[in-house]
Amino acid sequence: MKLQTTLPEGVGFLHAVPLFNLFAVLLMCYTLGPKLEEKTGVSIEMPASFFQLDRFEEAAVVTMTADGGGELYVGTQRIQMNELDLRLDEQLQNSSGTNRAIVLMADRLVPSENLRQVAEICLRKGLRVVMAGSGRGKPGETKEP
Repeated sequence: MKLQTTLPEGVGFLHAVPLFNLFAVLLMCYTLGPKLEEKTGVSIEMPASFFQLDRFEEAAVVTMTADGGGELYVGTQRIQMNELDLRLDEQLQNSSGTNRAIVLMADRLVPSENLRQVAEICLRKGLRVVMAGSGRGKPGETKEP
């Protein structure tokens, strides 16, 4: 038995229906597109506060952990405490900005003597020192791993 179509005309117009759908989607994108864009609001000037940190053009991050080994990180590189002076000299040679600073990050359990030593080394180099510690928990509270 042979299948035959019973439609009185050809079905070629069915191939054009996806083109009409595509045209309708493009027309909707064109008409609704500007309404979906993010609009900018009114610009606001906030007053300066004493509690804001300055933006530093070339700030290095020195991270100290409480492992007790006297090791610290400059950026992502692990160094010993006695190598910090040389590492800062290298950084000062590579940088040219006048607003140079060191962001000193330390765990709560790092001894204050170690913090003071690192800060004094940075200050002797003429760098500004910004302390950024972890302020989580109460001072006498320690978390068990």
